[in-house]
Amino acid sequence: MAIFQLPTGSSEQDVPEGEILAGKYRAERVLGAGGMGVVVRVVPVEGEGVFALKFLRPSVARDEVAAKRFLREAEASRRIESPHVVKIPDVGELASGTPYLVMEYLEGSTLEALLAAGKRLPVERACDLALQAAEGLAAAHAMGVIHRDIKPANLYLTAGAGGSEVLKIVDFGVSKILDPEGPEGQNLTRTQTSIGSPLYMSPEQMRSARTADFRADQWSLGAVLYRMVTGHLPFDAKSLPRVCVQVLTGDFAPIATHRPDLPAELAAAIERCLRVEPRERYADIADLAEAIAPFAGPSGHARAERCRAILREAKSGVPTPALAEPTS
Repeated sequence: MAIFQLPTGSSEQDVPEGEILAGKYRAERVLGAGGMGVVVRVVPVEGEGVFALKFLRPSVARDEVAAKRFLREAEASRRIESPHVVKIPDVGELASGTPYLVMEYLEGSTLEALLAAGKRLPVERACDLALQAAEGLAAAHAMGVIHRDIKPANLYLTAGAGGSEVLKIVDFGVSKILDPEGPEGQNLTRTQTSIGSPLYMSPEQMRSARTADFRADQWSLGAVLYRMVTGHLPFDAKSLPRVCVQVLTGDFAPIATHRPDLPAELAAAIERCLRVEPRERYADIADLAEAIAPFAGPSGHARAERCRAILREAKSGVPTPALAEPTS
């Protein structure tokens, strides 16, 4: 059985069709490649189904701290159980020692693709999608995991039961685990000082990623919702340094500038997420969900209650009943 090794002189994203990865998965094609890793569509050598396998680029995997961090955070992410977080059924290492994770294969498109060219969404749809993201974040936060890179490109839209629109959060690759056990975990958490995407990155992340808590994800979701309802980025300048200055000072155009017709309560909820000081935002993701629930249609309040119940369960240990996805 062939074991995947990058040929000498090949590009790091070259994975030949039919190559066997980790002794368990047959590569079909490369789906994408970023600065940190490569994602390949695979099928099991034994068994059924289609999956997406992500592995660190060898040049990154050679960094022992980065490799350990990838595996640690992948293991944490696979424990998150939510219909709004991509499932991770397997984590391990390739024959070369390069860490990998296997995700459910999603059919659909990203929210970024939907919002391309300045498109804005109807308020009800935008708030429903934000609430689905909030539910996924509640499940992550309940496990002590902060995503730290919530942006439209990491929010995937796919079809659910009865053709309903289901949002799934993907790529916990820069996530932070609060209170990791042992000194090694603390060192891994502190290896980088700024992690995420600048246009959706909270001020505290820009200053020092290790100081960010759950409210950083709330800030990023607020920036996404701002864009969904207005068609504009809240922080948009011609240069990255200027964007950073805007974020750090809270210099964004009030939503009423772009959408004077938007309900004042909804505009206020979104703008509260974008406050520079974390303590001035909502106490948790469930409070945000409750604020936007009235604008999200028939399922809004149920989704907000689900967020609250997930966080309550994390404190009490009492299981929360599943919330069925709407069928229309």
